[in-house]
Amino acid sequence: MRMIIIYESDKNGINAFCMETGIGERMKIRWQKIRILVLMLVFVMVNIWIINGLLRLKEQADMMSLSYPAGAVTETAFEQWKKSEDSEIFSEGAVWKACGDFKVLSEDTGHDQKVSCYQMKGQPAAVFGKELAVGRYFTEGEKNVCLLDQDTVRQLFGSDNVLGLEVRMDEKNWQIAGVLKGSAPICVIPAEEGEVFDGITVRKKEEDQSVNQAVSIIEALFGSTDGQQIDGQLYYVLDSLLYFMILAVSLIVIGIAASRKTRKKPKEMENEKAGEQMGAKASEIGRRCILPCCLAAALVIMIAGVNAANPGSDYLPTYWSDFEFFSRLFKDKAEQIQSLAVHQEFFVWQKMFGLWRRVILAEVLAGVLILLVCMDFLLHLRVRRKKKGRGWIASLVHQIRRVGMCGESCGRVK
Repeated sequence: MRMIIIYESDKNGINAFCMETGIGERMKIRWQKIRILVLMLVFVMVNIWIINGLLRLKEQADMMSLSYPAGAVTETAFEQWKKSEDSEIFSEGAVWKACGDFKVLSEDTGHDQKVSCYQMKGQPAAVFGKELAVGRYFTEGEKNVCLLDQDTVRQLFGSDNVLGLEVRMDEKNWQIAGVLKGSAPICVIPAEEGEVFDGITVRKKEEDQSVNQAVSIIEALFGSTDGQQIDGQLYYVLDSLLYFMILAVSLIVIGIAASRKTRKKPKEMENEKAGEQMGAKASEIGRRCILPCCLAAALVIMIAGVNAANPGSDYLPTYWSDFEFFSRLFKDKAEQIQSLAVHQEFFVWQKMFGLWRRVILAEVLAGVLILLVCMDFLLHLRVRRKKKGRGWIASLVHQIRRVGMCGESCGRVK
C-alpha cells in the first residue's frame, strides 16, 4: 500500500500558488469592473430621469397663483386687470372659485361620480397648463360646457371618447368640452355673470420675470393677500441649482480623493529604477493637476447651473454682503413651500409639488452614485498598481517549479 504524505510546507506552497499567480486578484479586479459598470448605468438612468423631471418642472415655471379669502376677488376687478397695461407681462390669466362637491350623472349609462366643482373666468390653461388630455379649454362667453378628469369620464362612460356628450350636475346639463389628465375627480365650468372668486392664477410671458413685480401688479387691483402664494419658478430654480451644486461638490471631493490616493510614498520613489523615474515624475505632475482640473470643472458646472436655472432678480441681492436679504428670501420661500405642502387646491399643484420632492431625492442619489463610481474606480487603479511586474504566465511557470521543488524535498512515497 502506498500513501502520499504532504507536509504543511507543501500546503503553504499550494495556497500561495493561487495568490502569487494573480488568479484571485484578477477575479477581484473583474468584479470591480462589473460593479463600476453597473453603478455607471444606474447613474446615467437616474440623471436621465432627473433631467426629464426638471423639464417637467420648467413647464410650470411661468405659473403663479394668489389665493384670497372666499369672495374677495370680483369680476369687475378681473376685467379691469385684463384691460390694464400692466397685464401685458402675462400671457394667460384666470380667476377661480371652489364650489364644493357635486354628483355628476350620465343619463345615457346611469353611472354617477362625486367631483369637486370649480367655476372659472378667463383662460383655464393658466391653471392647468398642458394637463389637457383630449378636447379643448372653454373660452369666455361659452355656457353649459365643462371640463372633466379622465377617471371621471371613464367611470361615467367607460371611454375617453366623450367630447360632445352631456352630463347632468346641479340640475343642469353640461356638454363635455375637454378631458383633463389625472385621477383627481374634478369638474370645471364657466363662471356666471357677477360671480365672486377665491383666487387668481396667471402665466408670465417670460419665466425670469420678477415674481415680486407680478405680485405687486396683481395686488394693486385685487388688494393685498395674506393667503397662499404659489410660484412655479421657485421649485424649478431650487431643483436646478441643487442638481448642479451636487455635481460640482462631487467633482471637488473626487479631485481631493484622487490626488491623495494616487500619491506615491517617498520610499516607493526611491526603490524605482532609474528608467521608471521619468514615468513616475510624469505621473506625479498628472496627479497634481487632478484637483485644479476638478475645481475648474466644478466652477464651469455651477455657472452652467445658474444659467440653466435663470433665477432672475428676485433671487439676487444688490450687494452680496446683504445677509438680511438672504435671510428674508429664505424665510419667504420656506413659508411658500410649507403652505403648498399643507394644501394643494388643484391636482396640477399636487403633481408639481410631488415631482419637486422626487427630483430632490433623485439628485441626492445621483451624488452618492457618482462618488461610489469614482471611489471604486480609484480603488481599481490602486489594486492594479500593486500587482507585480511579472506577467501571469511567467508567474504560473514559476509557481509550478516551486511546488515541484517542495514536493521533491518534503514529500515521500511509501
